[in-house]
Amino acid sequence: MPDYKAMYYHLAGRMATAIDALEATTNALVDITEKLKLAQQTTEEIFISDSDDVTDSSDNE
Repeated sequence: MPDYKAMYYHLAGRMATAIDALEATTNALVDITEKLKLAQQTTEEIFISDSDDVTDSSDNE
């Protein structure tokens, strides 16, 4: 007769390890995505701000 208890413990342990890895990867991806979004937004704000300065100075000429 197969050892169902051992099979269950093996499966449950492997599943827990896989779930932990997925959660860690997902959290890391969320963190990286947020950092990239912030970098993009900051760069866009700098570009828009500099574009306004150029427009303002050319209006005065």
